[in-house]
Amino acid sequence: IVVPGHMTPQAATDLSGVEHTKTYLIAFEEELAKAKDAAALKTAMEARFPGLGMSVALDIGSKVATGEMKWG
Repeated sequence: IVVPGHMTPQAATDLSGVEHTKTYLIAFEEELAKAKDAAALKTAMEARFPGLGMSVALDIGSKVATGEMKWG
């Protein structure tokens, strides 16, 4: 059983969540390499994962990953 930190009530608790996270992180790295800025990275990720509901986290993560925002 996988116990996620955040999940919807209907989310699976098997390895599919881990696989989804792996796929998402690989996609993020691919899009980061192509993105001219944080806005482009966020747009690309939203296109690849529509309706994910991670807009605030993606906004901050895109800015940090592109160096537009300092973290920590």
